[in-house]
Amino acid sequence: MLEEAGEWCSARERDAMKIERDADAVARCFLLERELFEGGFGRQWDGEVTGVIGAGAFVAFGEGHEGLLPVRRLRGDWWELNEQGTILFGTRTGATIRLGDPVRVRVRSVDAPRGRVDLDPVDDPVGDDHA
Repeated sequence: MLEEAGEWCSARERDAMKIERDADAVARCFLLERELFEGGFGRQWDGEVTGVIGAGAFVAFGEGHEGLLPVRRLRGDWWELNEQGTILFGTRTGATIRLGDPVRVRVRSVDAPRGRVDLDPVDDPVGDDHA
């Protein structure tokens, strides 16, 4: 009985953490929208790759913002995720996108109610070998 109660409490704690993260993402999106409105929608940002998935790279930029730079927006190559899930590599050029890589981005869209930001590359990393 005590073990079941512990599992239930742990599950509720994980649920609460997810809700908190989601709420933070929504709030950051609304702040980003205001920042873009005040500073210009074409603004460019220096960022850093904080995560990679098959669909693209997560980039931290500005003051606490994060968005997804989809591989479909990285022209000129076919990008694949390595087995360890730590590097996106271009199968044609051999270019790589790794955790910690600097990247310059522009905000393509903000979906504040869902807490999502889509990014475009300013300088396409295709052809740049970060290895």
